[in-house]
Amino acid sequence: MKSKNFSRFLKPSQFNFEFIERFFVSLLALIFLCLSFFFYEKQKTIKLSIHGYLSPLYSFLAIPNNYFNLFLDSFNNYVNLKATNKKLLQKLDQSRENLSELYHLKVENEELKKLLNVKAPPSSRVIVSRIILDISDIFSSRVFIDVGSEQGLRLNVPVFNENGFLGRVIDVSENLSEVLLINDPRSKLPVISETSKIKFFVEGNFENLKIKHKNNEKDFVDGELVISTSASGYFKKGIVVGKIKKIKKRIRVIPNAKINDSVYVMTLAYEYTREYPNID
Repeated sequence: MKSKNFSRFLKPSQFNFEFIERFFVSLLALIFLCLSFFFYEKQKTIKLSIHGYLSPLYSFLAIPNNYFNLFLDSFNNYVNLKATNKKLLQKLDQSRENLSELYHLKVENEELKKLLNVKAPPSSRVIVSRIILDISDIFSSRVFIDVGSEQGLRLNVPVFNENGFLGRVIDVSENLSEVLLINDPRSKLPVISETSKIKFFVEGNFENLKIKHKNNEKDFVDGELVISTSASGYFKKGIVVGKIKKIKKRIRVIPNAKINDSVYVMTLAYEYTREYPNID
């Protein structure tokens, strides 16, 4: 009975093949385990030798991969640098705009500081404004400022820049006013010479001021100041208009301020009293 079972076991079948395969696999695994345990040092030496012989081949095969990686790194760096450069250019443009704005603010601040140092009689109110030229006629002496009745401006208030008296307001709207310059031919102001104490009128003559209603001009002192009076009834006395100067055998008054001296001007509000009521 036992011989029949054993012979049946030896007959080929699916179960017998699987058993034989598992047996040989387990046997080989056991053999390799033993070999690796007993010949560990020798295996290590063999591995190092093989690695040493194949090292040049590894290096050769790694060259294309290294170049490819280098190319990828360079490309990524280029893309990153381009994006960074764009951001830096934007920051540079913004910095230039900020610097330009700061420069203009600095210039404006310096001009406004100079306006505060202008020598003029004490006033009840100060209004700072910007000059607007009449660009429709470059030869015109029409000048406007960007303040008006809404800011409390009135007719005949004097206008100053940092160098002194520039003119007076002759027309006022809500947010715009016209200024008559003292060198405009339409301008006539009552004044007095500081040293010789001669009272007279000056009339605009574009570059300078002509002396009106004074026959003997030899009485003037060259270089003396000419100061406003209140003879007209609409102007404040004590404002320096200019200086006496002899030009081509004629006496002229040279204004201290010119329209192209500054962008910002200052208007001063005064209460006027007529010095000579009968003078028109």
